Amino acid sequence: MKIRLLVCLMIVLSFATAHSNSTSAQARTPIHLKVNEHYVLYTYPASPFVDKKGRLLIPLQVAEDILGGKVTYNAASKTASVDLLDRNVTATIGSPEISVNGEPMTMDTVPIMLSNAMFLPVSILLKDTDAKMEWDPRRGLLKLRHDSFTESPVLMKFKGQDLAQVIDANAFDLTSFDWDRKKGILDIYATYKSGLSPVFKQIDFNPMIVYSKGTYSVNPYSKFNMNYKVNLTSQGNLIYTRNIDTIDANQDYIKYITSVGRLIK
Repeated sequence: MKIRLLVCLMIVLSFATAHSNSTSAQARTPIHLKVNEHYVLYTYPASPFVDKKGRLLIPLQVAEDILGGKVTYNAASKTASVDLLDRNVTATIGSPEISVNGEPMTMDTVPIMLSNAMFLPVSILLKDTDAKMEWDPRRGLLKLRHDSFTESPVLMKFKGQDLAQVIDANAFDLTSFDWDRKKGILDIYATYKSGLSPVFKQIDFNPMIVYSKGTYSVNPYSKFNMNYKVNLTSQGNLIYTRNIDTIDANQDYIKYITSVGRLIK
């Protein structure tokens, strides 16, 4: 009888563990956007995502705050205008028809409204500009590169704190994250290059938290910070965990979370 009870208990625990692991995996949010050296994890009100047409959609405000453009939105017509890299794009929620520098064009997808924010394909904003776009289909990651992006309102904040001596700017590939808002814990999942044996003090993720009222949090490099931990889960995989401040949404809230993935001296 005791043996049967023990076996049943083990089965229950195994199912509970499987469910817990499944729930944890489901809680992870894939990272789909990298701008210069910065992975873009969270953008209020939702992270960048790939739609049914395979296009990466970003909140309209990201075009200004992270890419450095100028945006306007007409709530009555549900139409947005974006000026970025000497190119003007006008798009309307629910319509594939856009205007590029005054010329009509048709997309294969449509901008949408999500949580009172317009989301639109980032590729239409940068097509035929001198910005570099690289799509990684295996990772579902769009890499954008242009010198001007570093001067954008958000990434400029990191630039002022970036005193690290970088050995490899692309040593780690940040794949997904899990943000427990109640506990204020951010887990970032990453892979690293084969043959690399990262020393704890050399791992530079340094997430930047930008709040709605313009304040931000990023660890300075003047002294070693212990406000995070790194777990090497298996060969080539790790989890970076950090506590972050979540502010009352009625007063202030987290607007952006970005992170690098570098090896430093």
